[in-house]
Amino acid sequence: MSEQESWRELRDRRLTEPGAHEAYEASRLAYELGRTVRAMREGCGWSQNDLAREAGMTQSAVARFEAGGTIPTLPVLERLARALDAHVEVRLTPRAPAAVPPSSTLHRRCARPAL
Repeated sequence: MSEQESWRELRDRRLTEPGAHEAYEASRLAYELGRTVRAMREGCGWSQNDLAREAGMTQSAVARFEAGGTIPTLPVLERLARALDAHVEVRLTPRAPAAVPPSSTLHRRCARPAL
């Protein structure tokens, strides 16, 4: 068995543990946000120091954020957005009906409005 296959097995097993999926999704979102901020910063021709100065942060905080190493708060996102002349947009979108088990209490309480 190759090393890569054993990593996949470990990952798959870990993702079945309670809370693992939520933690994975939080990490994925942090990574995507960091990647977006880095692309915007580089598009401005700025260094991490430049962005940190404009956002009232330290360079190391910007570096951690860009690497996806922190789960940002809304105020931090707002400071970064303001520095990059951007808007923060947060949306909640309904999942496909099959994604929420019909026996879920939440599913029964939150009927979707008729269009």
